[in-house]
Amino acid sequence: MVCISGSPSNPRVIRIAARNATLTGSSLTALYVRTREGTASTALKENIELSESLGATFREIYGDDVIVAIAEYAGTHDITDLYIGMSGQDRRQTVSKKLTKLLPDIDIHIIPDERSELRPSGIRNQSRKQKYIVTDTLKLLFIMSSATVVSFLFYHSSFSNANIITVYIMAVLVTSILTSEKRFGVLAAVMYILLFNFLFIEPRFTLRVYDPSYMMTYVVSIFAAVLTGTVSAQLKESMKNATDNAYQARVLLNATKLLEKAETEDEFFSITVNQLIQLLGRDIVLFSIADNRLKTPVYHYVKNKTESTGMAESDMEIADWVYKNRTRAGAFTGRFSDSSFQFLAMMTGMEVYGVIAIDMDEREFTEVEQTILLSIIGECSIRMENRRIAIEREKAMILAESERFRANLLRSISHDIRTPLTSISGDAYTLMNSESELSGEERHRIYTDIYDDSMWLINMVENLLSIGKLNEGVKLMKTPEVVEDVLEEALKHVDRHVSEHRIIKNFDHEFLMAEMDTRLIMQVVVNIVNNAIKYSQTGSDIVVSDEREGEYVAVRIEDNGPGIADHVIPHIFDSFYTGHNRVVDAGRSLGLGLSLSKSIIEAHGGTIEAYRVKPHGAGFCFRLKIIEI
Repeated sequence: MVCISGSPSNPRVIRIAARNATLTGSSLTALYVRTREGTASTALKENIELSESLGATFREIYGDDVIVAIAEYAGTHDITDLYIGMSGQDRRQTVSKKLTKLLPDIDIHIIPDERSELRPSGIRNQSRKQKYIVTDTLKLLFIMSSATVVSFLFYHSSFSNANIITVYIMAVLVTSILTSEKRFGVLAAVMYILLFNFLFIEPRFTLRVYDPSYMMTYVVSIFAAVLTGTVSAQLKESMKNATDNAYQARVLLNATKLLEKAETEDEFFSITVNQLIQLLGRDIVLFSIADNRLKTPVYHYVKNKTESTGMAESDMEIADWVYKNRTRAGAFTGRFSDSSFQFLAMMTGMEVYGVIAIDMDEREFTEVEQTILLSIIGECSIRMENRRIAIEREKAMILAESERFRANLLRSISHDIRTPLTSISGDAYTLMNSESELSGEERHRIYTDIYDDSMWLINMVENLLSIGKLNEGVKLMKTPEVVEDVLEEALKHVDRHVSEHRIIKNFDHEFLMAEMDTRLIMQVVVNIVNNAIKYSQTGSDIVVSDEREGEYVAVRIEDNGPGIADHVIPHIFDSFYTGHNRVVDAGRSLGLGLSLSKSIIEAHGGTIEAYRVKPHGAGFCFRLKIIEI
């Protein structure tokens, strides 16, 4: 679930949630919590439309406390992941703690405002340092000014000067706690001594000291300020390191979870680069591999840039060197250290899947950063290796299945073709040597047997040729045809024993047309009708019908023979499956007709099914898309 707002950064949160929902195959809900003061802005409407265009289901609820309302909705609607945008480090931490407490079983993803810079491992750039110096200086001046004002109040009261010392020492402690560096606490102590001596010690408005006891007070004050500043700085550093470590661990965990669900090479690369940008806060250039060489680099930036400056030619050569030598190089390494990028190979063993170039920005990785960086790259490489192995295993299985299919086909053909050929050659020999001695009735029987055997061989060859055509991916020659005309033509080419049965035609009076490869669809009809002739007793009915079913035309072929056993129906379209039915002549049933029929119908974008006809009999129905006139 993604939370919708009118914030300018909300589209980024929506896209991240939509992308991860696509990767995991999950549905996405877009939730907007309307408060009493809330109004529908243009940005909010655009964000709602964006979420719906990305496949999200929009929901709007009302609540005074937005976080509680979100938690109540998520807890009652089987939400697994929650995405919410938030600006401000302190606010993000507060919201995260509150949501984690309310939703302990849901993964909370708080996406920082893209306009605020990432702070990996507590490293701040020069502009941020300057900002903190200015802020801390203002804090120092404000605190010391406030302490001086309070001290003047004490000075003009009946209280002793000891209270003034207490006020200034308190100001030094507060400064040490509220500022980011120890030096501000020391500076506050120095200001305290100078201000106290200049404003409140006789002779006033000079820096002379006549009482030696004040010197010891000054020394103790400076020592206390330094000690307090040091302890405060250490506590802040520990808190910052704990926050950074938790953030980095969360990045690694998210990367592992997302990589588990990725399926394509592009998804592996995209997840890895996005997680590294979140971890490091640095620009990354990705080189994938194609035909044993690096492809054109793809640039990924921490912030959006309208133009890409590209990489220098020397950097491209370093990337190629890393790919060929399967090791890291670039900034802060022993090779090509003058480059501003550090290059790492994504590899397992001797197989390289890509090269990542990270803009170091003159800052070396911390130990934790480097550990997690290598872990994410290694995890991605292992997942890609597993994918490659799975693909190769699948190819091997397909090849083995193909070989098994070919072996079964050749074995079945060599076995089944022997019977009709032996019969044809035997009948021909009889005619050659004894034709004059045979009666007209005997000669007609022999001619009929030769014709039946040759037609069986022709039908078998047609099926084999069609199988080859479909397996080779030959494009179907589809044209718009009247379904009734195709069925009529197909019935003219069925087994001659059809005369022993009654064909009933129930064609729809509506002019139904479908786009089809006429010869292949006729072969489907011939195969199914021939099966009905073969499996049903003499004198039975075979019903051929067509009718409109929504956007499809359904063709049904039913008989009133012995029917199909329930255990046979799931396998009836398998290759070489004959159902072990004793009605069938085992020497004349390859079990390819129905399997081929299914392949032909599916190649046309249709469906085919087998079913039992009550009270007894077998039925087949295939559907083709109707073409409206």
